[in-house]
Amino acid sequence: MDERAVRELLAALTDSAGTPLLAEELITSVTVEPGWIAVILTEQPVPRDVLVRAHSHLSAACAGYEVELRCGGRVFRGGYGFGAKRHVIAVIGGKGGVGKSTIAVSLSLTLAAMGFRVGVLDGDLNGPDIPHMLGVHPKKDRQRGAWPRERVNAIRAPQSRRKPYQRWGLEVMSVGFVVTERAPLAATGRWLVSSLLRNLIFDVAWTADIIVIDAPPGTGEEIQVMVRELPLSGAVFVTTPQDLAQMDAERTLAHLREHDVPVIGMVQNMASLSCPHCAESIDLYGASTRLEDAGVRVLGRIPFDTRLSVTADRGLPLVLGDPRGPVAYEFARISASVRRWLADRDQQLLDAAAA
Repeated sequence: MDERAVRELLAALTDSAGTPLLAEELITSVTVEPGWIAVILTEQPVPRDVLVRAHSHLSAACAGYEVELRCGGRVFRGGYGFGAKRHVIAVIGGKGGVGKSTIAVSLSLTLAAMGFRVGVLDGDLNGPDIPHMLGVHPKKDRQRGAWPRERVNAIRAPQSRRKPYQRWGLEVMSVGFVVTERAPLAATGRWLVSSLLRNLIFDVAWTADIIVIDAPPGTGEEIQVMVRELPLSGAVFVTTPQDLAQMDAERTLAHLREHDVPVIGMVQNMASLSCPHCAESIDLYGASTRLEDAGVRVLGRIPFDTRLSVTADRGLPLVLGDPRGPVAYEFARISASVRRWLADRDQQLLDAAAA
């Protein structure tokens, strides 16, 4: 298999009128290495159904090769973009302080306990907390500034991709491994945000079935890049129960729907507190149904527990420190719902391919 053979295979892929789906001028370059084929297309958007057909065609004809198509800011490797039966899930909140990072870590650990290979990616360029929460503090790769443009834009074959770190059975990557935790990126710029996030997803040697991204709050540049350029299978909202928090989350929900990113459901964090005297449940906030009325189902309600923050500061998440406690139990329920949702998504893709 060489570049000429790949181009001939793509030229043979035509529509009902016999016109090539990918005209020669749309193919910028083709890279073929042992076990890997990368086709770089025009910067102009190419319809997803064309990418799906081209990927399926090349994968069937090139047995033993990992095939990826790159078009503008998007990379397609099959399935929903990241690969067959592989998923990228964003954990999102409309505002800061609702416990997104804690939920992302606990969800990742619980999914891993269910038998999935799981990676967690810190996608908050200006507040990378995941390394601290998991107790992962590599120093040799850190720099005081951002990666050079040529580094984040590099396209790497599988054998030359950077390996993620390992902690508690998770694969872990973070912008916090690139810049010091005490000096996060202050001025990013669209090219850096886009290139860095794509690099951390596509040019890292993930073996995970599921990548959980701890996304920043709001609808800023990072979120816009994620929904526009990353292969998100779905999103999990994190919010506290009160109306103000859900109102902020509603703005982010509108942004996700605008870009056709499915919402798996929401986790209500700090939902209640157990009275230390009578053990009765006390609601900490007024309950809002704003997101439920918008069609977002509740996956679970995490009670307020001071140990969540204490154990996070020590790099030992509470679901590990108290695996039979009420918080771990609720995360087991949430993760089971996420697992069923992903299985349904995989089946939908199989049904669509068979139709």
